[in-house]
Amino acid sequence: MHKHQNYKGKKLETMHTQHNIQTYIVKRVLTMCLSLILGSLLILSACTMPGGNQKVSKIRLSIQNTLPIKRKNVPIILTGYQLRKVNPDFSFKAYSVVTGKAPREVMIPAQADDLDYDGERDQLCFLIDLEPEETKEVSILYDPTVRATLTLDINKQTRAAIFPELDAVAAMESNLIAYLLKPNGAFTAYGKKRVKRFSMDAMFQAELDQAELDRMPLSPELRQHFESNDISLSQQVQIEIQKPERQWVVRDLENQETYFIRKSSGSEVSDLGQETQMDGELNVVESIGLSLNALLNPETTEMIPLNASEGLIGCGGIALWDKEKAEMIPLPAEGNYVRILADGSIRSIVQRVVPEWNIEGETHRLTSTTFIYGENPWIEHHIHIDGNLPTGYAIATGIPNLQGTNKADKEQGWIWSWGTDPRGMDTLGIALIAPTDRYAQETNSPEKDDLLPVLLTPDADGRLNYRTFAIWGGGIDGIEMETEFADHVQRTTTVLKTPPLIKFLPKEEE
Repeated sequence: MHKHQNYKGKKLETMHTQHNIQTYIVKRVLTMCLSLILGSLLILSACTMPGGNQKVSKIRLSIQNTLPIKRKNVPIILTGYQLRKVNPDFSFKAYSVVTGKAPREVMIPAQADDLDYDGERDQLCFLIDLEPEETKEVSILYDPTVRATLTLDINKQTRAAIFPELDAVAAMESNLIAYLLKPNGAFTAYGKKRVKRFSMDAMFQAELDQAELDRMPLSPELRQHFESNDISLSQQVQIEIQKPERQWVVRDLENQETYFIRKSSGSEVSDLGQETQMDGELNVVESIGLSLNALLNPETTEMIPLNASEGLIGCGGIALWDKEKAEMIPLPAEGNYVRILADGSIRSIVQRVVPEWNIEGETHRLTSTTFIYGENPWIEHHIHIDGNLPTGYAIATGIPNLQGTNKADKEQGWIWSWGTDPRGMDTLGIALIAPTDRYAQETNSPEKDDLLPVLLTPDADGRLNYRTFAIWGGGIDGIEMETEFADHVQRTTTVLKTPPLIKFLPKEEE
């Protein structure tokens, strides 16, 4: 069983000090275990597994980003059926996903999940970064002779759980955002407050920019700023430019810690009333990480609700839409159940099943499956209804009306809202992206001040997928300008419609 952070009644500084010590010990132990158990999967495929003569098997594939857009933490999904078509002896018992060529292979965090709930893992998932129009080769190494199944959550970035105390059917989170799934079908989104660690002079901006380009180690002066603020960096540190001249990411690979650097904006007003922009400080902040337990404390200040918890839909939830009456019907509160399909390091999945949903005298089975991925602010919804909905009904979803700017484009399939969080303190953008051919013909569309509704119709097989995301200014992935959020929605829509091109490669010569 995994131990998670509990923020009740603790000062944030004390919590982080204790947590960092515990986390460091646990991660060092897990890293040593992983090296001992899976180390053999990271060497040349011609080598043998420890204690045996069986060679490591390999499945090679190329992943191509066809877009001129940099893509980070892209989920790559492969089914067991696909993998066994390539290698019939493929097994999920002991596997590893790597990039590069031996002996410089780099392991990618990956997990295998049981999506059909039959007790056998049937889907492999991993996250990958791709430069514009880059093609990256990936290998899946496995040993078909291993009988025991090993799962290690290294640098766990997602969680799914059931908390009856929260009046919710389930809760799920990535390291960027959290959701409560309410009994009536609504979703409540929670932003995760970033924690400021220290500030430093803007003179280090040039070094941060250059560190990513040249892959150079950090200077002793920059390291000293971290050390003097009780942050001990290993020698394996990577710098990434998140936003040019504004935001950077510092990844300590050995300690598995991530820090975010933001350049604050500053200005000075002259005696004549003219405003001059000044270079701001570089603020080093940290995510609070996985923190669902904080919601158990009603007075928590670390998790901020991004939409009202009352009413239907909320942030991307679902309800039934009666076209004739122009009203929403909540999901049945009784006779349904929830199961956690995955509580993994890079992906968590919650499934809600309504086995007997009575609609106009007809009984339908509703299966609602929600996916969340590490290092990503979005969740993906997969809806399946057995049998076609009666013609007078559709699926209703939507996003909160933030009382700022709202825009929609049905030809591209998106709707977004921009404003501030319910406290009126930090910027907030929320968007929903759905397939353009699933939008229902709106008759007597609902008029609600607090909700921007979207009516969708499942396809001929009763299936419907859509994606929702919220980006909060108080979090580590915050966006400060409406135009920047609008560009992000458009870019996300383009990326969603153009998944990476995956090709299986022929076996290498022995």
